[in-house]
Amino acid sequence: MHQAVVCIAPTVTDAENLVGSLKTSGFTSDDISLMMPDSYGAQELAYERHTKCPEGLSIGFILGAVLGGIAGYMASRGMFGTNNLEQVIAAGSMMATLAGIGVFGMAGALLGSLFGLTIPEYEARKFERRTRFGNTLMAVHTESESEARVVEKLFKDGGAVDIQRTTEETIKRPKEMQSIIDREKKNAA
Repeated sequence: MHQAVVCIAPTVTDAENLVGSLKTSGFTSDDISLMMPDSYGAQELAYERHTKCPEGLSIGFILGAVLGGIAGYMASRGMFGTNNLEQVIAAGSMMATLAGIGVFGMAGALLGSLFGLTIPEYEARKFERRTRFGNTLMAVHTESESEARVVEKLFKDGGAVDIQRTTEETIKRPKEMQSIIDREKKNAA
């Protein structure tokens, strides 16, 4: 019974090494199927060169405002124990909270935007593509149980993950399609 052994190669180099070991073991290119990511294409060249400054500004302002609001409220309640905060206590908890939100929010926004300037968006997208699409899906079509076991062992030794075996069904083609395929085979011979 025909079987297919399927796995995921973590990197393109691992996939190349696995293909080499499969060919050394006697499997042909027709037996091996690959689905590889396009990590070197025009997609990487199409990104505009923006930074993450707006995102950094937003995140910095939100974090600063939350922390500033908490610190302002705590200062109005006298929780810091310093004598220099009489004006804050006299202004009331609402004013102290709003002042903390404003001051810490602006400081957080400034720090966040400066941090965002250091991360170009195209580099962030390339990193995302590498981590997300760095895997290669491989399938080897085998004729027998012993061939399937050999492929599984080669995959395990080669560092592949998620190794699975499945049976392959025979495809019943319509008569018209089968006659075209037979004609093509005769012309090729």
